[in-house]
Amino acid sequence: MAKEIVFGEALLEALEEARAWKRGEIALETVNIDPMPVERIRAIRKKVAKSAKEFERRFGIPAATINNWEQGRRKPDPAARLLLETIEAAPEIVMKVAEARLAA
Repeated sequence: MAKEIVFGEALLEALEEARAWKRGEIALETVNIDPMPVERIRAIRKKVAKSAKEFERRFGIPAATINNWEQGRRKPDPAARLLLETIEAAPEIVMKVAEARLAA
């Protein structure tokens, strides 16, 4: 079976599921992820950088984003949380990868 046909069938199935949900015929599974506390975000940043600008230079995450997270205006999505947790555990590895990416 061609990939386009398989994709088309999967798309139609997804649309039927969405219609069934909208009609109240099925309940969709949801996953709630506890937000990372602003204190922890601030502690991670302070562990590796004196300022949000320095954090941006080292890891490529915009200073405005870090500030929004630290002040609770925004919350990091699951991928950003994983990156923050990785920076917390092994900042030198993340810096090495970020430097290579920025140098390319």
